[in-house]
Amino acid sequence: MIPHDNFTPHGYLDNPFHSWKLNPSGVLRSLAPLGMGWHVPNLSTYVRNQFQYTAHLTIGLKVGKLVLITPEDFKHHRCTITSHLHTKSRFAYTCTVPQYQLTLTARYFLIQEHALGCILSLSTTFSQPLSVSCYLLHVHTHNPYTSRLWEHGLYACNGPQHGSAILGIASEGDAFVHGARSADAFPVTFDDMDYLVSLDDASAWAHGVKLAPLHITQRQTDTGWQVRTVILPCRVTLGGNTEPYGRTINVVLARGVSQDQAMQHWEDGIEEIARAGAEHQADDEAFWERAPQLTGDWPEHWRRGLVYDLETLRMTIRPSIGIIPQPWDGMQIQCC
Repeated sequence: MIPHDNFTPHGYLDNPFHSWKLNPSGVLRSLAPLGMGWHVPNLSTYVRNQFQYTAHLTIGLKVGKLVLITPEDFKHHRCTITSHLHTKSRFAYTCTVPQYQLTLTARYFLIQEHALGCILSLSTTFSQPLSVSCYLLHVHTHNPYTSRLWEHGLYACNGPQHGSAILGIASEGDAFVHGARSADAFPVTFDDMDYLVSLDDASAWAHGVKLAPLHITQRQTDTGWQVRTVILPCRVTLGGNTEPYGRTINVVLARGVSQDQAMQHWEDGIEEIARAGAEHQADDEAFWERAPQLTGDWPEHWRRGLVYDLETLRMTIRPSIGIIPQPWDGMQIQCC
């Protein structure tokens, strides 16, 4: 049985396509409070942090006047965030919002090399109908000193598909698309996207603060990095006489060398998200059918620690390739 516990709400996902030299596809790592995304080519441990970009998908909420976007927002409103699923292939946040008896689950996994999926679930036991705004956020950091592209800034616009948005590197750089579709029989209403700098700015925007427009070349004064956040709001209603008490939304962040390629990866990802999730689940089940687990009167951190150790080891073991006839130890996820 796959372990379900109160795991730490941060960690990595396996990217089997990543190789430091042959194919620097990027390392997948969590971002507080509810995010996951690529660090390309890795997590900035080599050559004085010479990464090219980070691209994270994360989730925010607004219920009534309550806004939850930054880690400080969640802490201030006494929300709890934990992880009940923490394998090499799947990572899930569970967040409870006590004021509205609301539970959010965001389950992340890689659909294919250039598409990151998130199955977002919302449920409530609140007695009255509950209108919830979900903020689907792409948080991006671009390092213009190392990207080796003909570019001078970033832009954002609506995607060609309803419920999608594009972030691109102007004018010859990569493009990123994030968006969502309902995964159940009920509709999702999308509002106008917006384009800001940080999660702090996104929180202020959600509170109704009017912010200065971005300049295409705007960058951080201390690092020179270009930080951007694209917000795609959508609304659902939970509970009452006509609406369900639980909803599920499929969310995908995709990337490509052009808008057309990124959009194709997004369209493929949103169609394949259920299949990819089922395959990852089957892979996890097969592993944990044979892997040991601690039961009984063990300290909780020992019980969880064994899961962390086994899943980390599982993540570094790579399949046979070339002249290597058996699985081999990649030693670390940054390079293998």
